[in-house]
Amino acid sequence: MNFFDTIHARYSHKEDFLPDLVPLADLKKIALAGLAAPNGANRQLVRLVMLPDRAALEPLGAVVAHGGLHTAPAAIAVLTTDGTPSGVMCFEKEDYAAATTQMLLAAVALGYASLWLDSPFFDAEREKRAKEILGAPEQYRLWALLPVGKPKGPGSRREKMPVGERLFTGRYGITPPPGDSRPARQ
Repeated sequence: MNFFDTIHARYSHKEDFLPDLVPLADLKKIALAGLAAPNGANRQLVRLVMLPDRAALEPLGAVVAHGGLHTAPAAIAVLTTDGTPSGVMCFEKEDYAAATTQMLLAAVALGYASLWLDSPFFDAEREKRAKEILGAPEQYRLWALLPVGKPKGPGSRREKMPVGERLFTGRYGITPPPGDSRPARQ
């Protein structure tokens, strides 16, 4: 699948997964795509925990009540630590978001579905319990879990707003002309 097809094929898979195992080599490719993401000031704050099977995921089921996680054959947890000296700009959120995005795209490129599952960890107690299960050091923040697997069905997709309401040229409100006549970059 080419890069742009991968981008447009990605969706948040919120339904069940097939029980088919995700080979550890594929899970590692997805994780390495996340670690290759851009990061602020090259601090490399993102840490990932691969959860390669149901045995590794089961304990999180008591903490995270999301249907897809209960059937996913694998997942990746995304953690960061601030690690920033006082008075220096922190890029923790940007770093985790870039890593997560690249992993979601890598999963699709390899034929899997996934989901950016972060809302359970907005609750500090739930995040703490999940970090304990993962063995994450206290100073780390658990931002998201990405369930990974083959979708059991087609998965529901939400409609995107029309491009003309979100993409402008030169100035807000000026929509791009249809069919730009300039040659494409090679």
